[in-house]
Amino acid sequence: MARMKRYSFLAAAFVAAFAIVPQAQMRVVPIDDEQGHVALGLALRHLANAGIYMMATAHPDDENNGLLVMLNRGQGYRTALATATRGNGGQNEIGPELFEPLGVLRTEELAALHRFDGAEQYFTRAVDFGYTIDINETLEQWGRDEIIGDYVRLIRTIRPDVISAMSPTALGPGQHAHHALSAILSHEAYKLAGDATRYPEQIQDGLRAWQPKKFYFTVGGPGGGNPPAGTRTCRVDMALYDSLLGKTFSEIGTEARSMHKCQGQAQLLALPGPSASTFQLAESTIPGQMDKDERTLFDGVDTSITGLARIAGARPPKDLVDGVSVIAASVQSAQKKFETESDGAALVPLLDGLHAARVLRALLRAMPIEEAARFEIDFRLRQKEREFQQAALVANGVRVEALADDGVVVPGQPVKVSVIIANHGTAEVTVKQVKFDGFESDVDDAGDASNAGGGACKLAAVVAGGGGGGGGAGGAAARGPILSSLRNGQVGRCDPTLKIPADARVSEPYWHRPAGAGRYVFDADAPFGLPFRPTPFYVQVTLAFPRGDEVIDGLPVQYRYEGSIFSGEKRMDLLVVPAFSVTISPDIAMIPAGAVRTASAASTARPGPAAAREMRVTVVNDTRGAAASAVKLDLPPGWTASPAEQPVKFTRQDESQTVRFQVRPADNTAPGEFHVRALVSAGGAGAQTFTRGFQVIEYPHIHRQHIYAAADATLKVLDVRTAPNLTVGYVMGTGDQVPAFIEQLGAKVEMISAEGLAWGDLSPYNTIVLGVRAYERRDDLRANNSRLLEYVQNGGTVIVQYNRAMINDAYGPYPAKVSNDRITDEHAPVRILEPLNPVFTTPNRITDAAWSGWVQERGLNFLGEKDPRYRDLVLLADPFPNNPGDKRGALVEAAYGKGRWIYVALGLWRELPAGVDGAYPILANLISLGARPPAPARAPARPASTAPLQ
Repeated sequence: MARMKRYSFLAAAFVAAFAIVPQAQMRVVPIDDEQGHVALGLALRHLANAGIYMMATAHPDDENNGLLVMLNRGQGYRTALATATRGNGGQNEIGPELFEPLGVLRTEELAALHRFDGAEQYFTRAVDFGYTIDINETLEQWGRDEIIGDYVRLIRTIRPDVISAMSPTALGPGQHAHHALSAILSHEAYKLAGDATRYPEQIQDGLRAWQPKKFYFTVGGPGGGNPPAGTRTCRVDMALYDSLLGKTFSEIGTEARSMHKCQGQAQLLALPGPSASTFQLAESTIPGQMDKDERTLFDGVDTSITGLARIAGARPPKDLVDGVSVIAASVQSAQKKFETESDGAALVPLLDGLHAARVLRALLRAMPIEEAARFEIDFRLRQKEREFQQAALVANGVRVEALADDGVVVPGQPVKVSVIIANHGTAEVTVKQVKFDGFESDVDDAGDASNAGGGACKLAAVVAGGGGGGGGAGGAAARGPILSSLRNGQVGRCDPTLKIPADARVSEPYWHRPAGAGRYVFDADAPFGLPFRPTPFYVQVTLAFPRGDEVIDGLPVQYRYEGSIFSGEKRMDLLVVPAFSVTISPDIAMIPAGAVRTASAASTARPGPAAAREMRVTVVNDTRGAAASAVKLDLPPGWTASPAEQPVKFTRQDESQTVRFQVRPADNTAPGEFHVRALVSAGGAGAQTFTRGFQVIEYPHIHRQHIYAAADATLKVLDVRTAPNLTVGYVMGTGDQVPAFIEQLGAKVEMISAEGLAWGDLSPYNTIVLGVRAYERRDDLRANNSRLLEYVQNGGTVIVQYNRAMINDAYGPYPAKVSNDRITDEHAPVRILEPLNPVFTTPNRITDAAWSGWVQERGLNFLGEKDPRYRDLVLLADPFPNNPGDKRGALVEAAYGKGRWIYVALGLWRELPAGVDGAYPILANLISLGARPPAPARAPARPASTAPLQ
């Protein structure tokens, strides 16, 4: 009996362990990765729904993620997110990308979250020029008519039945004006999109006018306002449980939202519980709809398949009514078999529906209906035809892969592409054609030419004994006989060698921002508003089922590879790059004017070593095999580089080499801005010159992208001085470029590691600088903060760059809290409160010139409520009515023991890489404080935890 009890206990413990142990640390799996039963169930939901929804927002992270999941995955609507900007004016919590690289990162993060919610992504040309509380500033930057026109274009392209936006009344203190303006402009577009006389150039480009049926504003929450009294609202419950997905829509929404990692979005996922959003019905074309209570955003809108016939009018043709009825009946039959029998049982009704959609599209051409109605019906039927094809493949367990043996390719390069087709269903499928798009020519893997210029390949059975690791398609596979069809369990494969066209376009963003502009310029030949230009490299597979129904599956050719050991397998579209990519570092460098020796009439002195700057040029060989090139610098007149030219030789693809030049200014060089360009020549007599390089933007949660910049460097000769022999310790936060600029000022920089913070000797540092948002991201900094305070107490200087809500009683020398105060106008006047403070006098006198030419803003997250022992050094005020009053806390000093503790909310971290001249002397003075005898403490130091907030 005792043994039985023991076994019962062990069994119970075993079951309990599986019940309480987390399923895995990697809890987030994109819904796009679902296969089989779940994928088919989601496809059937879309087939039964012809409705289209569009959400208009201002920035990445403004979207309602739970709502997008519910409408798309839960209810089968086609959904689209129209984001005004790409978020390039924000901060980055995971890496160094700022400005345009940040826009690329945030664009990719939106793509990552749409793998959960299924929405399509579009953008207008508006630039996120930084946080602003002034709607007029935003209008001036964006252009009212231009961005309304962009929204009109997107509405005419997507053709939504229902649109929702943020609140147009969210304009109070602390509200981002981009939010309200995106709502105002998208609402105006709603009213204009159906008028073909407005923005007629879009009609000339082939678009058609379209009037959505309803427009909503968000009520409450971030970016939401309060609706006028008496208006109709709709409350949408996202806490509904989806039995197919096994979660509520709000839970999946937080999974999607967690992809906004560079914005520090919460990584803890929602637990079951209430979650709802409220929307105000602002406008509707449906008679009487404004006077009704609503349960859903689509109340009054017929989104059924049979409802398509009503587009043709009150008395649609019989063929149209019969056609949509057959399609709807096929979907209903497939759904019933999916629920009561098996996935495979849904195949026949799905093929029936596909056939019916194709027949009806053909019949539409001759039906006696208005042309506009014909277009609208066909627009939605075309979407259903694509959905039927994908659903049929899923129902029969057909999987198609197209994988290249290289992902970063150059024009003219041969690429081996492996097409793999597996059939796991009961129905035999015939492979009628495998065709490639975007390649110059192809040769099949047996060496026989086939269809040069577009191509096909012969499918061979994959048999036991092949395979292997590696990238691309996973290595070679043992090959069997040539196949024309695939039975259950069979896998076919072909491996043609294709060629990237010699004139292939480099893969880079199609949007460009003229210097300082508030609106992008889009390439005219790129599809308007898409996240990126679509890859040209596609494979198209035509399959036939036993009764002759053809299904076409088109997918991009990709490269698969191993990311880090934690990110696992990753994939990317083929990215075309130049044969040689060139970058120069640093891209901005400062030379103190005092280091440039001027030659007198009786002297031949030249600028000495202190005036020299080392410029590093990195060349990457992306050609296959050995290559040679030469590197030189294009310099301002009179400037010199040593050596004048350097040869670079490569033995393999992807090899990188960096060469160094010592650049010296010309005699008598006055303060000013100068430019240096790196040139790489290769190819002998017919040499090509390469002058651009790309930055790789990639993290575990996003796909790889490239952004290009000319290999140009800006050298600034500035009248800036720094205290001699400074050693600065730097504690990196979320990633910034400040250490490099400290070095350019002539100081020695040492990065302080976790071990250094914990037990290293901090006394050798004249000054210790904490990087941007270091307290938020560094557990070791928070744990060992007392050592920094001890360092200050003993006479050191600590400079803390801005943090968000992390400086409090525990981290500053005295009680203080970070506020949300900021100055959004980069031209706002700065009043110095302590003109004789060494921050403004030594070794550089800070004049009004230091505050000119700033970009985006003055600063953010000022120190707010604080102990009186903190002293404000500057006072700022925005000119905008929505941000009233003088703002303190942008630059704050506290004497503590024998040393100084300084909080810097001024955006030096943003101004320095932007090349703002005035940021250099301010930084030089701050780090030079450590070289001066510290000011005596104004009060006895005591532990921060015992100092009450006053």
